[in-house]
Amino acid sequence: EGALNNGLCKLMLVHRFPGQPRLCSSQSLEVRSSPRAAAGNKGEGRGAELLEPPPRRLGRVKSLHEMPGPNTLYNLYEFFWKDGFGRIHEIQQKHTQEYGKIFKSHFGPQFVVSIADRDMVAQVLRAEGRAPQRANMESWQEYRDLRGRATGLISAEGEQWLKMRSVLRQKILKPKDVAVYSEGVNEVITDLIKRIHTLRSQEEDGETVTNVNNLFFKYSMEGVATILYECRLGCLENNIPQQTVEYIEALELMFSMFKTTMYAGAIPKWLRPLIPKPWREFCRSWDGLFKFSKI
Repeated sequence: EGALNNGLCKLMLVHRFPGQPRLCSSQSLEVRSSPRAAAGNKGEGRGAELLEPPPRRLGRVKSLHEMPGPNTLYNLYEFFWKDGFGRIHEIQQKHTQEYGKIFKSHFGPQFVVSIADRDMVAQVLRAEGRAPQRANMESWQEYRDLRGRATGLISAEGEQWLKMRSVLRQKILKPKDVAVYSEGVNEVITDLIKRIHTLRSQEEDGETVTNVNNLFFKYSMEGVATILYECRLGCLENNIPQQTVEYIEALELMFSMFKTTMYAGAIPKWLRPLIPKPWREFCRSWDGLFKFSKI
């Protein structure tokens, strides 16, 4: 299920107590009445009430200490020695089979609770309110403090995030406003089709297109730039401008963001002089993105 790929997001565990408002539309999370009780509801008078079973009691809520999950040494070996961040979906599936739909993990100083059930994830998200506390972004915030940059929509939290999100929703998230961008996006789609024909003509069989992921990555960049920057980057041209090439490289590094961020955040500051590469790459990718945004 796609929920398994939601992966390592820090989530607040929610338990539904009696009288609490319903948090999820899924019936799989609700305590269902037995057929016997249902029949009793259709019965007559007091006899039906006697047939109704007593209400189900909720068990004790387990603490985080009791929650199952892989030990810290195993995680360090799996993710850092065997490059587990590159196959996180496989590890998540394995852990779900071993520990269940809710389990905990440690990644250096980072403590993470994973939820591998779409209904449970929906329940948590609906319980967060208007200004949610999302995944830990300490490394993102540290970079901005280091470079003196303001917090953006992706790394903002709480009321600050809500304020930015409200502004964005007015401009780009309403369905009726999306049509404004259709002409520019259609031009990008036309260029993508032309690029595919060009790449096919360059192959021996005249049909195969290799490295499709890279092609659609550039297409996505071009489409987003058309909307956000109101300009074309040239990602789908035969000769891509050098500034755009540098931007693509920075984005490719940052879009392996999960891996880059986890490596940078999992290594304590005092270890960075001994293991400098993760934090250096993390900062370099962000530097490239901000550099391009100023052009």
